[in-house]
Amino acid sequence: MINKLFIYHKYQRYLSYILEKLIYLYDKDTGLHIKRIKLYSKLIAKELNCSKEFISEIELVSSLHDIGKIFISKKILNKEEKLTEIEFKKMKKHSLYGKYILTYLKFGDIAKNIAEFHHEHFNGKGYPHGLKGEEIPIEARIVSLVDIYDALRQKRCYKDALPHEQTLEILKNLSGDQLDIKVVDSFLKNQYKFNKIFEKFTIHKKSSSILSEISKKHYTRVDDEVI
Repeated sequence: MINKLFIYHKYQRYLSYILEKLIYLYDKDTGLHIKRIKLYSKLIAKELNCSKEFISEIELVSSLHDIGKIFISKKILNKEEKLTEIEFKKMKKHSLYGKYILTYLKFGDIAKNIAEFHHEHFNGKGYPHGLKGEEIPIEARIVSLVDIYDALRQKRCYKDALPHEQTLEILKNLSGDQLDIKVVDSFLKNQYKFNKIFEKFTIHKKSSSILSEISKKHYTRVDDEVI
């Protein structure tokens, strides 16, 4: 008798691969980003002593956290200035779009929870539902941190990249406020591995600006999209 669970996992793996390629075609900046997100998420899940099944699944589906952005205008995604209130409301819908897509494609709860809840804040001030603390599924709390880490490290059209040390301090300051304390602690225990993953899976580009002089404008734009 064919194992239905085996078939399901094969289906998820194949479909995840297809969706990752779709995301890459829509926004090439995300190509290596989603590769790093998978590796970061696996690291944190291992540190938290999650089950082997959970670790395997979060590594597989964490790359789909922003799949809903395929329904967001590129004009908004690539805007260099601060988003208007209307644009930000449109941007925030990507988390629900992601849940709908993954539900339609019959992905499991871990994938759907990551897409829907990875912008929730531990203090209850996130979106789309304003969940607080452990109301937020652990998989979403993990991806929330790794997504912020990677976004801060990356150079985008609207911001310069931050070095690992500066990003580290920002995440420490978010612990217990925006981010789950135990997830931050797990990150800190593996922060050198995070830096190695970023360096290994990054195409470095020359920048004319000085990294240590990040303008307030850049932080504002990151707040809109990532934090």
